[in-house]
Amino acid sequence: MVMINHWALHHDPRYWKDVEKFDPTRYLDGNGKLGMKPESWLPFSAGRRVCLGETVAKPELHLIFATILQRFKITLPEGTNQKVELGGSGNITIPAPYKIIVKERNLI
Repeated sequence: MVMINHWALHHDPRYWKDVEKFDPTRYLDGNGKLGMKPESWLPFSAGRRVCLGETVAKPELHLIFATILQRFKITLPEGTNQKVELGGSGNITIPAPYKIIVKERNLI
């Protein structure tokens, strides 16, 4: 059995700047548009075992996050460190407990 070490692939400093920093803008080009798929990025695996739902998941995630951001204002409590700490054990990495403030937006 061969398994891809996604953590090492997605934390390789040869391909990623500031590997421990959460930075969604790293996927954008100079014009703020979604750039080319980085060489060291395989969230849906690869080869014959690639996730069949990738073509559905990507646009669906876009709609989910757009809807959340449209309906809610998400902020940090005052004095909160903006750095996302990671926790978990073994092969699973999860965000450490993190506090946010979610307020419903007034939609008219």
